[in-house]
Amino acid sequence: MFREHARLFTSLQFIGDLALTCAAFPVAYWMRLNADWAIPGQLEPLLNPELHPLPVYSWIVALGIAWWACSAYSLGLYRISMRRSSWQKIRVIIEASILLGLFLGFLSFALKLNMSRPLIALFVVVQALFLSAARLAVALHGRPRHSWEPRRNIVIVGAGRKAREMGEVISRYRDWGLRILGYVQANGNQGADPGELLGTVTDLPQIIENNVVDEVIFVASGPKELDALQEVLAVCKELGVHARVAADFFPAKVSKLSMEFLENVPLITFSATPDGAFSLFVKRVIDIVCAAVVLVVLTPFMVIVSALVKLTSRGPIIYKQVRCGLYGRKFVLYKFRSMRRGAEDVLWEIRHLNEMDGPVFKMRNDPRVTPLGRLLRKTSIDELPQFWNVLRGDMSLVGPRAPLPEEVREYTRWQRRRLSVKPGITCLWQVSGRNEIDFHEWMKLDLHYIDNWSLLLDLKILLRTFPVVLLGKGAR
Repeated sequence: MFREHARLFTSLQFIGDLALTCAAFPVAYWMRLNADWAIPGQLEPLLNPELHPLPVYSWIVALGIAWWACSAYSLGLYRISMRRSSWQKIRVIIEASILLGLFLGFLSFALKLNMSRPLIALFVVVQALFLSAARLAVALHGRPRHSWEPRRNIVIVGAGRKAREMGEVISRYRDWGLRILGYVQANGNQGADPGELLGTVTDLPQIIENNVVDEVIFVASGPKELDALQEVLAVCKELGVHARVAADFFPAKVSKLSMEFLENVPLITFSATPDGAFSLFVKRVIDIVCAAVVLVVLTPFMVIVSALVKLTSRGPIIYKQVRCGLYGRKFVLYKFRSMRRGAEDVLWEIRHLNEMDGPVFKMRNDPRVTPLGRLLRKTSIDELPQFWNVLRGDMSLVGPRAPLPEEVREYTRWQRRRLSVKPGITCLWQVSGRNEIDFHEWMKLDLHYIDNWSLLLDLKILLRTFPVVLLGKGAR
């Protein structure tokens, strides 16, 4: 019932937001068309009022709205697993609107469209204002109740701290017609107020028969109380009452919990990695499109770099190295060769000069690096062939650095969790100082990325990568 309410409510919200977004562009177009702002002392208006007819922009706006819908969904605006405050929703709305503006700006630049930049800015602002005003209106006036939404009386089995917390959560959904009828003790557990205590588990059949009970929620404070679960489920099944089990008694401090069915077998899943199927799909689509564009656009430049590598030192143009990818899958990583031939064979001679703690070898003035290779590393040009790895699916644009197998063998157990996502060309470590950061902090940055992953975080890292690459910060 909770999920059905949430799906209906969020579906209506999405339809309303979509309608407001569609309406925002004509309003922005009218504002831009009638803008006659002028600088004092000048006769000509600040903005040229000439625009294309409104229908000309229809396909561009349609793409933008589709992008906005994906962004809003990936940012969790319509997530039904938690209830955000109005201000949290407004913050997400603003972030999605900014992404919409960046997308339209990029589309206009990439396709050389003659689209007014003030028009794009007005569209973003008007759309954010429309959606924010709608959220505030709902918050101020409350969600209207309907006759087809009857009140649902809920009995909570369990009178401990967790049961009380469950009651407090349910009380926040009174606008959905949810009401706590009272608490039932499980195995003599105490904790509820006498006025709210309806009895014990053995009294549950009489409680349901003597009261209007729509649902029973079983909340266990510990493993000992699970003994009463079978009796509760049997009573609810016999009397035709919905029964739910609060699953927070599982030892999952850092994992996300979900439940699904394999045929008729219920499976409870604990996940400590990003698992939003749609968001991960969008991430993969972005990887493919961006990698393909980079490889096509930069092919002439990469040909020049290949010629310079070949002419300035002996050895292959492309350096191939086995790395560990998702969950330790081995793949061949491609880079422009920046070291002289046979560099790996003499690593043992200079390993004592390692400037990085942990299993990673980093050296500021590595004698194995060629003069051209030093420039390629400083500017990260040597990593351009890795876009082929991204296109193949071995890597992503953003993700932890792909480690060597011998490095992985020296990881502690908590450090191996960084292998639970695809490695990337850039990452938090890359934009936070790279080799200026010690190994332990580096691993913590990767885990922070995994625990807080979103498409917006990927975009922020990509935008921070450009100045880091241009300045060569932390490169060795």
